[in-house]
Amino acid sequence: MPNRDYAARSKSQKSGNKLLILMIIVLLLLLSGVALWFLSSKEQPQKNIEVKAVVEHKNELPSKPEEIYSYIRDLETREVPIDKNSKLAQLTKEQEKQILQKQQEEKLKLELQAQQAQAVSPISTQDTVSVSKANTESNATMIVSKRSELTPEQQAEKVAKEKKALEERKQADLKKQELAKKAEKEKQKAQTKIVAVAKPASEAPKSMGKYGLQCGAFKNKAQAENMQARLAMAGYNARINSSADWNRVIVGPIGDRAAASAAQSNARSVAECLIVGM
Repeated sequence: MPNRDYAARSKSQKSGNKLLILMIIVLLLLLSGVALWFLSSKEQPQKNIEVKAVVEHKNELPSKPEEIYSYIRDLETREVPIDKNSKLAQLTKEQEKQILQKQQEEKLKLELQAQQAQAVSPISTQDTVSVSKANTESNATMIVSKRSELTPEQQAEKVAKEKKALEERKQADLKKQELAKKAEKEKQKAQTKIVAVAKPASEAPKSMGKYGLQCGAFKNKAQAENMQARLAMAGYNARINSSADWNRVIVGPIGDRAAASAAQSNARSVAECLIVGM
């Protein structure tokens, strides 16, 4: 049998396989490149982009009416007629003179009226005086006539009634005077009493006897101070004599017993006080 070289054969087969693989790779690369080129050469379809128009919100109010008023146009285009005639100027001067004359006439009329009023005023006063005198005289005559018309009995009754009325008036006046005098006397008495009570102990004469008032004895000092304040408000010179258990409110010395009794009666509106020898 012939000898075969198995090692050499295996090497040649391996090299052929490698070439096939390389050729396949190159073909794949070429195909991919051609495909890409075709794809890039084709035009891409343009997309329709819709642009939204921005709508501006306008004012819904209507616009101002553009009206041209006729009177404005007439005034702008108006022409004032100007006459250069001297007659018109003369007429205006004459009118001014007439106006001045009228004013002067009115002033004169007013002055005359004022003078007439002044002249009439004393006459009117005299007339009023005469009228008043005539009225009084007529009233007097009426009264006399009425009296004359009355009978003597009626006249006597009237006279008696008048006398009674006069007497009653006189009595009423006298009563009023007496009442006024009494009121004045009472006021004076009240004032003298108040002055006598309001005098402090220092002003009391030393010649009188020493009497005073005791207006309460309290164990609580606050009550005694309250009573002292009330007496002071009434016009009394009060003090507190405090001992171990009691706080006595004392007013005085006032004077003799009569003055002390008067002060006691006046102090009853504040408290019930007792006359005490000092």
